[in-house]
Amino acid sequence: MRASKSPKLHFAIMIMIVLVWLMAYPIARSLVPDTTFSEPFDKIYNGLNVLFTALAFGGVISTLLFQVEESKVARREEIERSIFELFQTFTSLEFQHVKDCSFRALLAAVKNREYAEFLASRLFVVEQLPFPVASTATLCELDEAKKNKSEEDMVHADRADRLMLDNMLNFFAMLAQRESSATVIKHCDFAYDWWRPVLWLIGQLQQERYASSEVIRKYCKNQLIVVTLKSLDSIYGHGPLKTREEIWEYITHHPKLIAFGLDHRFQALTGCKAG
Repeated sequence: MRASKSPKLHFAIMIMIVLVWLMAYPIARSLVPDTTFSEPFDKIYNGLNVLFTALAFGGVISTLLFQVEESKVARREEIERSIFELFQTFTSLEFQHVKDCSFRALLAAVKNREYAEFLASRLFVVEQLPFPVASTATLCELDEAKKNKSEEDMVHADRADRLMLDNMLNFFAMLAQRESSATVIKHCDFAYDWWRPVLWLIGQLQQERYASSEVIRKYCKNQLIVVTLKSLDSIYGHGPLKTREEIWEYITHHPKLIAFGLDHRFQALTGCKAG
């Protein structure tokens, strides 16, 4: 379709120019004195000169129109390719493992505030908190494979889940930065409504650690989760969470987090009661 459309447009422009040129002589003949056309050679030469100039100009116009059309087609192809690639990634069996491990780590943070603080600290290279042994019961509740493991093995198993969470965070960061994200999301929403409350919980804890530590601000320049979430919220049409109070109000009152068993100790961050 693209190959046939441009030649037709180019041909139409050329025909229009020739028609205008053919009409120019009789119109000019009726408007100016006869003496203007007394020299036949000059008349033919000037007429051909005007024609070729007009054809050249028409060629430039048709080329510009063709380039605009090519740009639109390339843009559509880029969006379609983005949809296909991201959908393939998100629905692959390998990435399903990434999602399962990531959500398991986030649910542990929802159920256990100590683990949530630990998880947020591990998103920075400095001032990392030690593994909270008290959260072992929560981790075992969410993952049968962690039961009866030694403390050392538990730490290694938890690290594996957190590495998968890093991959998931990178996926959402990549999605938020794509120019075609809004169009892509119309075709595949990537279950963002499920991820949004748990990610905001960890993102806000990370933000607060960053704001309270000069050492972290000095040595850590990676993008904070809240930057990604604000971009995705805008794309998905969620109302912006502008203040700390609004964010914790959203987290502590979210029906899904309450159903997941939100640790009551998070209420201390807002001074309000859930549900």
